Amino acid sequence: MAPASELNESQRNALLSSPGPARFKHFIGRAADCERLWGLRDADAWVFLVDDTGAPGFPVWPHPDYATACATGTWGGCFPAEIDVYAFTEKWLPDMAAREVSVAVFPTPTASGVWIKSEELRQYLLDELEKYE
Repeated sequence: MAPASELNESQRNALLSSPGPARFKHFIGRAADCERLWGLRDADAWVFLVDDTGAPGFPVWPHPDYATACATGTWGGCFPAEIDVYAFTEKWLPDMAAREVSVAVFPTPTASGVWIKSEELRQYLLDELEKYE
């Protein structure tokens, strides 16, 4: 797979300041089109978020630059790691659903992302991937 395309600063800033639904829609389209997405991790593990009730969520981004923008504070020193969209839909999301882990789609440095149940995100991605077959 080719490296992720470069984002110019205006593209990056425009999407980072977009509302959650616009970022979610962009994430779905780009993940299906590029057949990959990104999480953040350190040398030992993937990072997770918790919602207001303490429930876990796995943050994902459509491009490594957006993940890097969030690698501050408690995530300082973390780096973006690529995830194949097919492995994510067929293995990761069913496993997260079984463990009741939601997904935080496209968080930003100032917003927690769009929280969605793993099985719902799986269906969105499968529907979008069908368009590319």
